[in-house]
Amino acid sequence: MAVSSHDFRADIQGLRALAVLGVILFHYNPELLPGGYIGVDVFFVISGFLITSILLNKKTKAEYHFFSTIKQFYASRFTRIAPAYFVMLIVVSLLVAILFIPNDHNIYSKSLKQALYFNSNNYFAGFGDYFAPANYEQSLLHTWSLAIEIQFYLLIPFVVLLLPLKKLTATFILLIILLTSIAEYRLRFQGVEQVTYYSLYARVPEFLLGGLAALNMARFAGGGKMLSASLSLVGLLMIVGSLSFMDSSYLFPGLAALLPALGAALLIVSGHTDSPVSKILSLPVLVWLGAISYSLYLWHWPILSLMRYYTGSEALTASFTFAFIFLTLLFATISYYVVETPMRKPKEKRSNGWRWMLLLLGSVATTKAGATVNTWLSPASLSVEYTRYADPDTICHGKIVGDCLKGDLNSGREVLVLGDSHAAMLNIFFDDLGKQLGFKARVITASSCVTIPEFDYHRIPEWAQKSCIAQINEARRYIDNSKIIFLAGAWQFHTQYPTFNDPLIQFINNIKPQQTLYVLAQIPKLSNNPQRVLRLSGLGFPMNVSLDKTYLEANHKIELMLQHHKNINFLRLNELHVFNKAPLLKLSDGNLHLIYFDDNHLNEVGVKYYAHDAASLIQKKLN
Repeated sequence: MAVSSHDFRADIQGLRALAVLGVILFHYNPELLPGGYIGVDVFFVISGFLITSILLNKKTKAEYHFFSTIKQFYASRFTRIAPAYFVMLIVVSLLVAILFIPNDHNIYSKSLKQALYFNSNNYFAGFGDYFAPANYEQSLLHTWSLAIEIQFYLLIPFVVLLLPLKKLTATFILLIILLTSIAEYRLRFQGVEQVTYYSLYARVPEFLLGGLAALNMARFAGGGKMLSASLSLVGLLMIVGSLSFMDSSYLFPGLAALLPALGAALLIVSGHTDSPVSKILSLPVLVWLGAISYSLYLWHWPILSLMRYYTGSEALTASFTFAFIFLTLLFATISYYVVETPMRKPKEKRSNGWRWMLLLLGSVATTKAGATVNTWLSPASLSVEYTRYADPDTICHGKIVGDCLKGDLNSGREVLVLGDSHAAMLNIFFDDLGKQLGFKARVITASSCVTIPEFDYHRIPEWAQKSCIAQINEARRYIDNSKIIFLAGAWQFHTQYPTFNDPLIQFINNIKPQQTLYVLAQIPKLSNNPQRVLRLSGLGFPMNVSLDKTYLEANHKIELMLQHHKNINFLRLNELHVFNKAPLLKLSDGNLHLIYFDDNHLNEVGVKYYAHDAASLIQKKLN
C-alpha cells in the first residue's frame, strides 16, 4: 500500500513485493494461490509499522509540536497516496464510460463517488444488486483497502501522539484482542461476513501488529543474529503457509487474519541484513517490485476487470493473460516514475498540494463527464421494455407489493409461482396467460433465492438473504392450499451447490396428492450479455453471442430429481420456438428484435412471446 519510511529497508520492499504478487495471482485465478488475498493484510501490517515509526520519530524530537506534526502527517499521507490514486480513477472512469452499457455505468458511477471520498469499503460492504456486473467486473472493488488505510490514518496519529509511550504497547494489545473478538463474534455468531470483511475495525488489529513491531524494534534488535534469523524464518513460513492453504472457506478477517499479520510483524521486527530471509527479500527484482507495489495494486485490478467485462468470463485466455501482465507492468511503471516519484522530490513539495487537489477535481469532473460520454457513445437507446423483464416496483420480487397477483384477477382459479429472478421474469408471462386462459397467479420471488421452505439461503450473497427469508415466509402461507404450483429458477446456478438438493427434494416430497407441481426448465443461457455485445461491437470490438449449453446439464439434473414423483412435471419450455435464434426473434414487422436483456433473462418483449409460445402447453396442463 502507499506507505514510506525515512529509513529504507530493502527487506520490507521485498515483503511488499511478496504481498502484491500474492494479491495479483489470487485475483487472476484463486485456484493458483488460494490465500493470496492475505497480501492485503501484510500491506496493512507494513503500513502500521511505518506509520507508527514515523509518528514515534516525530514525537521523540525536541522540536515536537502536536498540531504541526498532525498537519505534516496528513499532508505527507495525502501527497503520497492521492496523485496516483486519482490518476487511476480518471483513466479508468474514461475507459468505463466508453465500454460499459448505461446500466453498468450507472453502477460504476456510484462506486466512483464513494471511492473519491475513500469510503468504498463501506459502499461494497453493503453492495448488492443481482443485475449489476459481477464482482470480478467491478473496476473499483480494490479501492476498499485504500479506503481502510486512509481511515486508519485519520485515527492513529491521535493514539500514538496523545498516549504516553509506556502505555502504547499495552493499548495496542488490548485493542487487538478487543477488535479481533468483535470480528470473530460478528463472523461466527451473527453470520455477518461481507460487512465484517470490508470493515475498518476488523482490519485495525493488523495495523496495530505493525505498530507493535515499531514499538519493540529496539528490544528485538539486541537478541542477536540467531534469534533474528529464527524469527524471520518463522514469519516467512506463516505468510507462505497462509498464502498457500487459506482459501475462501475461512471466516476472514478475525483470528484467521492474525496468522499472516503476525508473520509479517515477525519479519519486520527481526529484519537483519545477514539473515537468509532478509537476503532473499532484498533481491533487486523484489525490491523493485516492492517499490512499484502501490501502483501495481492500483492498476492490476481495473485492467483485469475490464478484460473480464469485455470477454464476459472470469477466466482469461492465454492472449488476454499476456496482455494483462504486460499492461499491468506498463501502467504501474508509468504511474510510479511519472506520478509517484516526482511527488516525493523535495523541490516539488510546494506544488504537491495543488497537484493532488487538481487531480481530485479532475476525478469529480470525470463522474459528470463520464455519463455524457457513455450516453454519447451508446448505440440507439433501447426502450424500457428491452431493458427489463418487468417493472420492479410492481412485482413481489424481494418484497411484497400489494397482493402479488397477476392474470385474471376475477377468476376463482389461482396458481402459485415460486422461485428466483427466473420466476420473477414470469410476472408478465403469467399475467398474459392468466388473462387469456382464465386464471390468476400469485408470484412470490427473491433474487438468487428459490422461495421454498428450508432453502439453503446461507450460500447466497448477504444482501439477498434477508429478503430471501422474508419471501420464503410469505410463500409458506400459500403453499399448502395451492392446488397448482409453478417453480422456476436459474438451475445452472443452484445445482452447483449440493446443499440445494435436500431442500428441493424435501419440497417435492411434501407435495400432496391433490396438488400438482410444475417445474420449468431454465431458459437457454447465452455466452455473453447481448446489450454489451451491441455496444462493444458498435465501438469496433467484435463480439459474438452463442448459447452456453451447460444450462442443459443443470436442467437434466433437475429433471432426474423429479422423474419418480407423482403429480410433478418438468416443463421443457426452453425448447420452444421463441428460443430458436436467441437472443433475437423475428417479429411480425419482419425485423429481428432483442428478446434478452442479459445473458440469462428475457426482457419484456421476450417474455410476452415466451408466453405466446407456451400458451397451448400451459392450457393443456391446467386442464
